Amino acid sequence: MAKFILTSETQIGIVKYPYNDKTDEQVLAMMQANEPDANWTTCKKIPRGKHSCKYCGNIAEGTHEDLLCGECRETFGHSLYSEL
Repeated sequence: MAKFILTSETQIGIVKYPYNDKTDEQVLAMMQANEPDANWTTCKKIPRGKHSCKYCGNIAEGTHEDLLCGECRETFGHSLYSEL
């Protein structure tokens, strides 16, 4: 199972794809076709053992979903999204 982070000017989304054979560009094109109102502009595959930061959508270390990415931890002085 592959996971991808999608972003637009106003939202962040996660999509799971059952196979690992699609590129970022292919997934972005599929999602733009399936959800034209979302206006997805970027797509990035989440590497195994990492996750999407709940605050900004960047890739964060580890699999603990509440852990913020390094940039957000530095900005807010907290490690967990639930502490914000």
